[in-house]
Amino acid sequence: MTTATTKACDLVNLKGNDEAQTVDCLHLLPCAVKYSGPASTSTYFLPQQQPNLTYEATFRGRQLLGRKVHLPENYTGHIVVDSVATGEAGDSAFESEALDVPAAEQRVISSAGSFDSLTVWEHDRLPIEDDDEFISTLEWISVAASIHADCSDNIDETVE
Repeated sequence: MTTATTKACDLVNLKGNDEAQTVDCLHLLPCAVKYSGPASTSTYFLPQQQPNLTYEATFRGRQLLGRKVHLPENYTGHIVVDSVATGEAGDSAFESEALDVPAAEQRVISSAGSFDSLTVWEHDRLPIEDDDEFISTLEWISVAASIHADCSDNIDETVE
């Protein structure tokens, strides 16, 4: 005998936030901190700009070296907040009239801020383009644009 159960659908609602601000000082650290909440980072994490436009800091007693990386032209990064909201199916806030269940859970991913550059950090050495995963990923944006670009203007039509 087979039993069928109806499960609420996970919906993802991407929404902007009119109050989201541009963030000037965003850092990608080479570590994981098992804490989520407010922290007095400006008291304990004090990056110092070096003459060669790099940065130096310490975090938990370890030396970090950083480099500011700008996102490619026409790209904007977003800091997102993920939350789950529950509402009735067909609720206008959920726009889920197609659901056939009494209640639905919906993931709401909203933008808490945006950025056009960030500082990438490494332990005891500067992050370099050839070795850093994040920096080399940004290079693929221009490669993908080149691959998918319209090349019809560059083709010589005088081929016999």
